[in-house]
Amino acid sequence: MSTSRSELLRWWGWLLVVSIAFELLVAARYFSDVSFDRAPDAIAFRVLMLIAHFTTLAAVVLSPALAAIMLRAPSSVVLILGTGLSVAASLVLLIDTQVYQLYRFHINAGVMSLLLGGAARETFEFSGAMYGRATAVGLGLVFVHALAAWMCWRYVRRNQGRPLTARLVAALLVASVISFHGIHVWADVVARESLLEQTDALPMRYAATAKRFMRGLGFEVRSRPALANDRAANQSALAYPLQAIECTRASKPPNILVILIDSWRFDALNAQVTPNLDQFARRSVRFMDHHSGGNATRIGVFSLFYSIPGTYWHRVLAERQGPVFISELLRQGYDVDVFRSAPLFSPEFDRTVFADVGVTRLRSDGKDAAARDRDATEDFVTFARSRRDDRPFFALLFFDAPHKLITPANYPKVFQPSAADIDYLSLDPSTDPLPLMNRYRNSVHYVDSLIGEVIDEVETRGLLDNTIIVITGDHGQEFNDNRLSYWGHGSNFTRYQTGVPFVLYAPRLSPSVHTHRTTHFDVVPTLMRDYLGCSEPFANYSVGHSLFEAGGRETMLLSEYTDFAIVTADRIAVVRKQGLQVLDPSYAEVADDDLAPGVIGSALEQKSRFYRKGLAASP
Repeated sequence: MSTSRSELLRWWGWLLVVSIAFELLVAARYFSDVSFDRAPDAIAFRVLMLIAHFTTLAAVVLSPALAAIMLRAPSSVVLILGTGLSVAASLVLLIDTQVYQLYRFHINAGVMSLLLGGAARETFEFSGAMYGRATAVGLGLVFVHALAAWMCWRYVRRNQGRPLTARLVAALLVASVISFHGIHVWADVVARESLLEQTDALPMRYAATAKRFMRGLGFEVRSRPALANDRAANQSALAYPLQAIECTRASKPPNILVILIDSWRFDALNAQVTPNLDQFARRSVRFMDHHSGGNATRIGVFSLFYSIPGTYWHRVLAERQGPVFISELLRQGYDVDVFRSAPLFSPEFDRTVFADVGVTRLRSDGKDAAARDRDATEDFVTFARSRRDDRPFFALLFFDAPHKLITPANYPKVFQPSAADIDYLSLDPSTDPLPLMNRYRNSVHYVDSLIGEVIDEVETRGLLDNTIIVITGDHGQEFNDNRLSYWGHGSNFTRYQTGVPFVLYAPRLSPSVHTHRTTHFDVVPTLMRDYLGCSEPFANYSVGHSLFEAGGRETMLLSEYTDFAIVTADRIAVVRKQGLQVLDPSYAEVADDDLAPGVIGSALEQKSRFYRKGLAASP
């Protein structure tokens, strides 16, 4: 009996249904211990979501077989291709569920390169029994899929008509896809968290949103709320901290002042650019090889206060989980105040770093960043003048002018030639960076003058005798330093975008200079142990070390909003959805792209340590 294209199309349709069924069975592993909302409407949405998502995924995976049918390929080619694709999809999905349960992220091209690279064989040691089980599972999947494909083929050949069952199944699948995306659009508009959070567990997830369109139609669009603070511990995907922190409050706790300069690169602290800070650094401890936890503000600030990698940002934001450091300050009776030039809610620091604080100063006044920096400074000075000795304070003073490369119109332009404006569209490898760099230096010089006023006020008020001052940046700023046409930040993980100055002043701490590598992850452990009386092991709430400990940072896990990089002394391995790229410190690709043994395991451990076992989290 000859094979018609109609028969092959019907077989493809039934194979699609079988593939969806297999993928749904495997995908149950994502939800085995997940504490998502169990209300009837949430469960109904979950069922609809799974059917819709894996219908779309299976259809995409099997599309080459469909194309082969339309191109009139031989039936044997179509049958083998379709069956092989279905088997491959189930195998990849099974591997993804295992990776997700262990490390709380889904695999992509970059992750697969990381896990299957040459060094992985030395990092992950698998027993012969494990290889045997994996082989058995793989062969079992091949057999079951092949049997199912054969049965579909027999069914199609014996039933030449168009039975009602096939039409009903097709209509159900199409209706599921349309309904899921429609309900998700509605849930996103009304901020229905019990529905929205469930998509976090899906691999290659995509759910339709239409906030702008709905606003245009006159609908009220709500912001997505964070999860309730009083959510039971076993419902949180986070295990941060791993154990409760116990600290002993000092009889006279020190004040803590953190001064952050946006986009402050590591080489912009010297007598010319920052004369006031240079003088203060000579009275303090300075760390010469310090790195932020990321290459942009969101992750730089997150790594400084949470002391964990920025890959946790999305989950922390969803659960509105404040950092251990701020929680301990509040427990010890500190006043916590924030003086940020840019709005505190952009990025969402009001719902992350300061989620547990009733912060009322959400933004500064002024027409531009320079004016807002001045306003923040004046507000801090007023705050300092109101202090009394009976209660310690923590204050964050966060300047923004260098991020915008701006100074007041009447402020002297110390560095010349200075660019009159910034045309980002014209920047290319041939652009002379000096005028732009000088404009940046002038903005840092301006902020230095404001910080000089702050330090003078703190000292004049007698607060310096019992105040710890941390001065650093959230990330660096690049001006085509590696001749690869990188400008600004957020685009690579070289020292120019992640390296920042770091100065620590504390009463009775002798001035010194340290050249060993340190990171933002080290700041909170140092402050909590040395000044807040916390004896807990750092690993319970941090991936950092004491700032004064010279070793232990052979592997740094740095990140941006979605991607991350594993940084060692001689390698920068950037893991993105589209693949893994291994570069040297100057961002040139290397011939030997294998990471050293142990590096991959260390990075993945840091990335997964603070997720609760068996609970889903945002990747």
